Formats: sequence, structure tokens, C-alpha cells
Amino acid sequence: MSNKLAPSIRISFPLLALILQCTILVLFALFTDYREDSPRTYIATYPVFQDVNTMVFVGFGFLATFLKRYGHSGLAFTMLIAAFALQWATILEGLLFDFENLKIRISIISVIHADLSAVSALVSMGAVLGNTSPVQLLLMTILEVTCFTVNKWLLKFLYEVDRKISGMYLHLFGALFGLMVSRVLYRPGLRNGHEKEGSFPISDLFSMIGTIFLWMFWPSFNAALLDMERAKAVFNTYYALAACTVATFAISSLIHNKGKIDMSHIHSATLSGGVAVGLSASLIPSAYIAMIIGFIAGIISTLGMKYLKGRFELYLGLHDTCGVLYTHGLPGIIGGIVYIIILSVPSSEDLQSKTLHADYWQTTMFITMAMSLLTGLITGFILKLNIWKQPPDLKCYDDQAYLVFPHLATTI
Repeated sequence: MSNKLAPSIRISFPLLALILQCTILVLFALFTDYREDSPRTYIATYPVFQDVNTMVFVGFGFLATFLKRYGHSGLAFTMLIAAFALQWATILEGLLFDFENLKIRISIISVIHADLSAVSALVSMGAVLGNTSPVQLLLMTILEVTCFTVNKWLLKFLYEVDRKISGMYLHLFGALFGLMVSRVLYRPGLRNGHEKEGSFPISDLFSMIGTIFLWMFWPSFNAALLDMERAKAVFNTYYALAACTVATFAISSLIHNKGKIDMSHIHSATLSGGVAVGLSASLIPSAYIAMIIGFIAGIISTLGMKYLKGRFELYLGLHDTCGVLYTHGLPGIIGGIVYIIILSVPSSEDLQSKTLHADYWQTTMFITMAMSLLTGLITGFILKLNIWKQPPDLKCYDDQAYLVFPHLATTI
């Protein structure tokens, strides 16, 4: 019977979490200091930080509650991963981008950068949600945030790409990284699905809270780090999301044999428009172009969830719990292509120079994809080691494996 019980993490998880937190405390004590933001900058930027923070903890948290037996864990582990990731990202971002006189300078902008890195970790977590232990999730967060930050530094070092722009690759990087981890951790015992992986009407309702919060604040998310054209980025994101939502509802009804709408599509595909315009939100000249991009993203995301998700798992052994490939991965690729096309369109600038710049961005997207796939593969093999207490098949997608439920009988 022992193989049916969740592995004990009474020592390993608290020990790892306390060691990591104490290490970060020491690093903060030795190397961090505050940079004085001007009152005008702080007043203008703090509302954006609040919006992004709301997305991280409320939006992504409730979005992860759709699993009928794993809603509490989805919400709790989102909070845990986000809280750790933003601290670790502050250290890494500071060392690589804001290190002055042996000190990491913390400002409202650096905190937003840390929040965005936390989002990349939450995207990766979505691919393996429910079939990994808290120990594995913490380790994956350390490695994912590290690799994502290094990728931004690499793009800046090789091509002088501003991290405000390369940071918007977080969707693409996080999705591909998480999918590679999921592929390595895939277990034949879950090939035919898991009885606890589905959703209940109430869990779908809670997940919609997350979707709505993300939908509402996504315009701020895409405009958070922009110095100019912030209003244009907000408007383009807003209308892209609107067109994407209509497309998602329509396609979801169209592909159902009784014309009904699948709530799993609404949870995720309605957000793909915001991802698809993320890189180019401030460059898109007209709202109708943003709406076309969002419309296309909604169609591709919905069709992908319907026709690709099951086939990828059946034939490639690629399990994607939250469908991050269709919410973040494919729309992230669309966003990269749109950005390259916009840079390639002739304008008053020197055409040869602009085309060369577009070629650079093709290379940066391929570097990001290669980096995420390679580092995700390595991370997957690290997490596959037995010492990290991966839950057995029977206890996957089950809140009782790691959370206390006094009103329920449990053998754990």
C-alpha cells in the first residue's frame, strides 16, 4: 500500500524552503539597497505595479483552481511560487542589470521586472500542475527564473535588446520551458487520463474569476514597462482581447457537436489575444490591426485546445495540465512573428536598416525558443530524480496529498 500514498515531504519541503528563504535574506542584506524614485515616477508607476501584482496572485491563482480536486493546491502553490520567484528574480535582475557599486538597486521598475519573471515561472508551473510535488515546483522555479533572466541578459549582450522588450518573451519562454519539463516527467500511468484531473461546475466558476482578473488587467501588463506609447499599448491590448474573446466563444460553439460552449476554452483561449500583441502593443498603428491579431489568436488557441492537446499527449507523451501551449506558447509565437512583420514594413526609416533589425528579432526569437527548450529539458531530468518526492500516480491532482483537510478522512 505504500506506493499508493503521497511521499512525505515533512522534512524535505520545509528544509528546502527555509534554506532558500534564508539564503535570499542574506543576499538582500549584503547586496540590496533602495534607489530613490522621484515622486512623479512613483505615483505614475505604482498603479501599474498594483495591476501586475493583482494578475500574479489573484489572476493566475484563481485560474489554477479549475481542477475539481486540486483547486486549493493550485491557488496555494501559485502564491508560494510567485512569492519566491519575485524575490529570486530581484536578486538575479539586479546582478545582471542593476548592479552599481556592489549594490543591487531596488526601484519600482525593478520590482515590476521581478513580477514579470514570476509570471514566466507561473506559466511553466501550469504545464505540470497537479503531478509534481512542492519540492519540485520550488526547484523548477529557481531554475526557470534563472534561465529566463540569463536569456534576457544574453539577448542584451549579443543584440543590445532592451530587457523591457525581451522580457515580453516570458510567455513563449515559460510555456516551452514548462512543456519540456512536463515531457521529461511524463509517466505512462497517466497516459489514459486521471479521474481527478477534470473539473466541476464550481471549480470552473472559480477559475473564471482568475480569467476575468487577467482579462481586466492585461492592458496594464503589456504597458507596464513602456516609457512612451503606453496609451496605445493599453488600447491595442484591450481591443485585441475583446476580438479574441468573441472568436473564442464562436469557435468553441462551432466545433462542439451540439453547438455548446466549452468552459475550458473560455478559461484560457480568451487571454491569448493579450499574449499575441504583447511584444508589439505599442507599435501597432491602428486598433483594427490589434483586433485582427487577437481574433486570429483566439481561433488558433481554441482549435489547438480542441484538436491538438489530446493528440500531443497520446502520440508525443506531452501532458499540459493548464494548456499553456495554447494560452501562452502559440500566441507567443504569433506575437514574435507580428513584431518581426511590423519591423519589416517599409517606412521613412532606412529600409535596409529596418530589415536588418527585423532579422535580428528573428534570431532573438529562435535563441529564446532554443534556450527555453534546452534548459527545460535539463531541468526535467533534474526534477525526475527520486529524491525530489514526486507524487505517485494515484495521488496526482489531489489536494489531500499536501494540504490539511480536517473534515475529510485521509490515510496520508
